[in-house]
Amino acid sequence: MKTKYKAWIGLVAFACISISSCKKEKFVDLNNDPSLLDKITPEQQFMNASIRMNNERSEWYYDNVRGIMPWMQMATPLNGNGVSFVTESGNLKNTRYNMFYPGIGASFTDVVHIISQMSAEEQAKRVHQVAIASIIKSYYAFYVSDINGSIAYTEAFQGKYGGTFTPKYDTQEVLFDVLDGQLKEAIQKLTSTPEAGQTSYGAQDLFFKGSSMKWVKTANAIRLRMAMRLMKRNPTKMTTKVQEILATPANLMVENADSWTFETNSNMAEGGDWSVLSIRAPRPVVDFMYTNADPRIRFFYQPNYFSQANFDAAKAQGKIPANSVYDAKRYYGVATSPDASAAPAFAKFFNSVTINVTQANGLPGTLVLDTLSNLQPKLFAAGENSGTGVNFFPMVTYADFCFMRAELAARGVTGESAKGWYDKGITASIMMYDDMALRAKIVDRENKSNYVAATPSEITAYLAMPSVAYDPAKGIDQIACQAYLHFFKQPSEAWALYKRTGYPNATSVLPLEKLIAQGTEQAIPRRAALPFPTVSNLNYKNIMDAYNDMKKDPDFGQGPSDIFGRVWWDKK
Repeated sequence: MKTKYKAWIGLVAFACISISSCKKEKFVDLNNDPSLLDKITPEQQFMNASIRMNNERSEWYYDNVRGIMPWMQMATPLNGNGVSFVTESGNLKNTRYNMFYPGIGASFTDVVHIISQMSAEEQAKRVHQVAIASIIKSYYAFYVSDINGSIAYTEAFQGKYGGTFTPKYDTQEVLFDVLDGQLKEAIQKLTSTPEAGQTSYGAQDLFFKGSSMKWVKTANAIRLRMAMRLMKRNPTKMTTKVQEILATPANLMVENADSWTFETNSNMAEGGDWSVLSIRAPRPVVDFMYTNADPRIRFFYQPNYFSQANFDAAKAQGKIPANSVYDAKRYYGVATSPDASAAPAFAKFFNSVTINVTQANGLPGTLVLDTLSNLQPKLFAAGENSGTGVNFFPMVTYADFCFMRAELAARGVTGESAKGWYDKGITASIMMYDDMALRAKIVDRENKSNYVAATPSEITAYLAMPSVAYDPAKGIDQIACQAYLHFFKQPSEAWALYKRTGYPNATSVLPLEKLIAQGTEQAIPRRAALPFPTVSNLNYKNIMDAYNDMKKDPDFGQGPSDIFGRVWWDKK
């Protein structure tokens, strides 16, 4: 894969806490090569680690396309979900874990270590750099723990700096407090140390170009996301943290420009594992968006091939019955339930028609028409089919922040206006995807530009739709369903939202299908499978101790590999 930025040499860190086994001698050699740190600056290593966070195609393909998106009814394969789609091998490789150890976590640790070796005067100029590196490392540790539970963190990544090669695992409950404390400390450093006189990451901060205030806002949004994971485990602590976070309005996101999103050119994601060309739109979501005239429908999905012109050509060529009536609906999704998509009543949607056409070069050709919509491929891989648009990787966005505040208000945790934040969240989401669709240069399935800007009148009309207009009686349902739509580019957060709130579901305002396979309703996985380490793994004892400790929770499931078990925050 090509990338926009030159990837700097990676630093090997704490490899032996990964699931695979590791030879101690080789490990020690890799972690004691001083030549690595002598040839890299904090700015270079920060950029290197930042790229790694969004440059892992296997996470996108295995964990999202093959796992979370079908589970959460965000997409289906071309012919619908198979009978064993929930548990088929290959789903959810837990790539984020293997990216954090030894790569991302070690790289951000290296940034701080490199700075710590500088003179006191130079360190004083890099307080903000240390704080920003800490924010991203804390976020990613949370991201890893979110589906794994206990992980090595407080003692991890320190082997080559004189620390242990066999770090203990922190429970998720402890880890959340540790990470929240680190984020608070980073915010304090960024807000109390004047930016003037600080050495900035500048252009090598691929997110905010070193803007301290943008990072403060991001850190608080991460804290809010983490606090809401405590909703079922410790609502009192959640409330305390929420009130503390929201008590500093100047340090909070207020617009889409505050969103933490990685943007890069088309070459970074240009097909292969990034591609969604073989993925169909899901019927429940498409029907909801179409019925309510959601402007995002044209940013999320491609219209089918049955335009009026293609329909007329098919009739003229005798490819469809002469008495056929044109269906102006250009968006149809695949039934997400395996039994529903395999039912005879749905078979007509999989039928295709081939018509003769004149190609752009003037030569005769053929065009295969079908009824079903695909995902917008360039929204996920801007370089698909020689595209030249921008790739977007959102992590924590302003719309997400709005929906969190709306939900907290709806639950009575805050005294804010649930409707106000709900409307802001929808508006921000539509405008974010409008911008993404424009700059990704989305096209229809005949490779013609089909970007049409969202208008203020469309947004106003959408907010007034009966299923969308805020109703306190079903407010949490509505907020969660709109947040779910917003997480179209963040499947992992849609999955976390479902686990935390139970929405969307078969009876929510955005009704999903019951996933029935051969007459049996399928359960949705709740966490990653945790493979057993080999006895040769240097950290075998700590890993097994962590597993045994997690097994004390009856919600953990049948064992480490049980994907239907739950991590600590995901309480029944």
